[in-house]
Amino acid sequence: MKKILIPALSIALAVVLLLGLSLGLKGVAEKNAETEKLELMKTLLPGSGEFTLQTDTDGIEQIRAAYKSDAGFVVETVTDGYAGQIVMLIGVNNEGKVTGLVVRDMNETISLGREALNDHHFLSQFLNSSDEFKVGENVDALSGATVTSRAIANAVNTAVAYATDTDIDSGATS
Repeated sequence: MKKILIPALSIALAVVLLLGLSLGLKGVAEKNAETEKLELMKTLLPGSGEFTLQTDTDGIEQIRAAYKSDAGFVVETVTDGYAGQIVMLIGVNNEGKVTGLVVRDMNETISLGREALNDHHFLSQFLNSSDEFKVGENVDALSGATVTSRAIANAVNTAVAYATDTDIDSGATS
């Protein structure tokens, strides 16, 4: 009995200790994630300082959150790609031009749509422009990933339309 009791108590103590550490560090992890996101937003929207979370996103379901700064907006979008949702942060300055964008989360096909995570040529097509982005017209699609390319163009169009207070139903996001 003693042979079983001591290891069982040791395991129970270790579980309680790990659970306590996990709960104690949860706040630290959330704070670090918030700090990292703020620094990323400042990179996506040069010249920005403080950001204010906008409470009204005009009911646009593709917009998860919008943050206002003196320099413009950073819009967090979520749109359907080929294999699931694509979450992005997109900076749009006061002139309505895209100043930066980054794909934060996606589950697209490896070696095809997943290339949007780090294909600088593809992502740079959206920079310094306020045009309506259309794959096949003014945006070259990722090879073999037209659906992903269109989803990203749609997300960028939605962010620009929100930041410039353009009618979302104008076709820019279709």
